[in-house]
Amino acid sequence: MKRILALFCFVVLSFSLFANSDNFSITTDFAYYPKSEPVAKEGSDVNRFAPLSGVYSGLEFRVVGKYNYIIPTPFGSNPLVKGNNLNLSCAFELTPVSIAPQFSVSFTPIAFLNFSASAKFATGWEFIGIKGMGEYVSNQDGYKNLTPFKNYFYEYKFSSLFQFDLGAIVPGDWTHVVTMATYDVIYKGLTGIDTSKPWIWQGTGEGFNGWNYNSTVVLGYQMPLILQTVGLQFEFSGYYSDSNIDKSFEKWNPTFMKIAINPICILKFNEKHALTIQLGFSSRRGFSSEKSSDDKTNFALDYNGREWFFNRIAFSYAIKL
Repeated sequence: MKRILALFCFVVLSFSLFANSDNFSITTDFAYYPKSEPVAKEGSDVNRFAPLSGVYSGLEFRVVGKYNYIIPTPFGSNPLVKGNNLNLSCAFELTPVSIAPQFSVSFTPIAFLNFSASAKFATGWEFIGIKGMGEYVSNQDGYKNLTPFKNYFYEYKFSSLFQFDLGAIVPGDWTHVVTMATYDVIYKGLTGIDTSKPWIWQGTGEGFNGWNYNSTVVLGYQMPLILQTVGLQFEFSGYYSDSNIDKSFEKWNPTFMKIAINPICILKFNEKHALTIQLGFSSRRGFSSEKSSDDKTNFALDYNGREWFFNRIAFSYAIKL
């Protein structure tokens, strides 16, 4: 981790000294999670909705500083290719239970396409009962903490992005109907653990070492107002395969695809300050029976359908410096 942090500082300094075009931003994220107890139902392929059952389930907080070094790579004077660029960036994420430097490179070959690759290396600790990083022990004992700066979380991501703005075809202040779609191929894991068993990272469990995906589709409308954007976001995520996962988790359904539907709005106060507000409606595994009072995880339960619930209210404030 010391070498990674040293490399991070070296990259930031190098970019700032030789930058063609650069910028720095700080993003602060905060999310509130109400409580929604699972609803057990018998049968197969049972869809259900879990109503709110309590005021509080959890909070999330993080700050991310990001530096971008942009190299213009125009392929001509055509509007589709004159803005092409190569973006080299490094970021540093800090939460109450983890730190995570990250490096990424992205290329825009044409106005509506972007391809990127990134790597994140992190470590975590426990804070006020929230486990930043831990490995699965048993259904009754849950997770045990791993040693900070001895065990690490790592993530490699390969992403593609398609975006379209109707305003590019029909000019005007009120014609910006926007569409964005992303697809991420991700490998993530923890070091020093049994790779066939689950782990917990930043307070969220049910993770496994392996390849997974995340896809996002956003439909929005942009306006020349402080309320710049309103839209609807759809998210799909899961693991490609359970071949490297212990067979004892098979009935729990390791390759379940999570789906989230999130209304969003963006308040753009000026060119440097913006606030994103998101409501999160998500789905999770539904089970045929309730969890035993002695169990701390759901791994002993049998999956039998999708359960919808209200997940969170999230705020993200971005400042460009």
